[in-house]
Amino acid sequence: MAKFRYVHFLISFLESFDIFTFEWDIGNSLKSEEKHGVSIEQIESCFLDEKILSLGIQIEPEVKEDRYGIIARDYDGKVLFVCFTIREGKIRPVSGRVANKKERLLYEA
Repeated sequence: MAKFRYVHFLISFLESFDIFTFEWDIGNSLKSEEKHGVSIEQIESCFLDEKILSLGIQIEPEVKEDRYGIIARDYDGKVLFVCFTIREGKIRPVSGRVANKKERLLYEA
């Protein structure tokens, strides 16, 4: 399981947008739905959750590009874990899945 280190700027960055622009990699646009049953629309809607929880920057496993993690509710009320990168001010989702019990408890605290 990936590990994250909290970074202060992430919530400020996410809160600075009225409208998010998403950029989807062809492989990533299908991966979450095929692997976890989570659609692109569900992942994108998480960024509108007023109670979005920033996990921060991924520190393990090591990756070439900075990755960030959030826990948030989608448009249907499901709590999801979403991993993404930021490129030129655009959100580039890497994956999304239903949050596990520990993540849900963290979100609901």
